Amino acid sequence: MKLTFKQRFRNWLMNEDDDYSHQAISIDNEGPNIQSQGFRLNVYSAGGGTIIETTKYDRQKDDHRHSLHVVTDDKDLGEELAKIITMESLR
Repeated sequence: MKLTFKQRFRNWLMNEDDDYSHQAISIDNEGPNIQSQGFRLNVYSAGGGTIIETTKYDRQKDDHRHSLHVVTDDKDLGEELAKIITMESLR
């Protein structure tokens, strides 16, 4: 019986003859919490530019702080994003 591509791919993924199959996976429980909600950027396209929404979580007040920034088409989006991230990290 001829195997389909999906079956061959699954067999390749599940192959236990690889050199890596004997290595154990360890998890560091002492590290930072990945589930923390520190800083988030949402980028929206708009007529004439781009809208950047920033959301920052304040643990002390248990509050989310939102800010909106407008970047016009005549400005470089990368440079403006760098400025927004810098300003939000200083607050």
